[in-house]
Amino acid sequence: MDHQWSGGASDERQRQREFDERGPIPGGEVLYQLKKVVQESDGVLAGVTPTALLEYRRIQGLDVTILEAIYSVVSHFSMHTGQIILLTKMWKGDLGFFDMSGGTPRPRFQRG
Repeated sequence: MDHQWSGGASDERQRQREFDERGPIPGGEVLYQLKKVVQESDGVLAGVTPTALLEYRRIQGLDVTILEAIYSVVSHFSMHTGQIILLTKMWKGDLGFFDMSGGTPRPRFQRG
């Protein structure tokens, strides 16, 4: 399987170890790792040219264009984000993302 991504870096992820993890991971560490991956991904995406979007790569045994791979990863990430939000709401209740007073929702969250 080809682990070469459009950014030129090899895939060094140890998936099975991630799935086998059972111990609590401090929230700060999880957030740090997430921000790191998002920043790295942003850097790779910034370097993708319009022409490169139509180039093919072999990813997880499939021949796909870089554009298809990007859409797949964004969709996958969005799905997991929704799962995390749903589970957190189930455990914690309303997360207070929006101030609903006054009838108009106003975001309470900050970028960063």
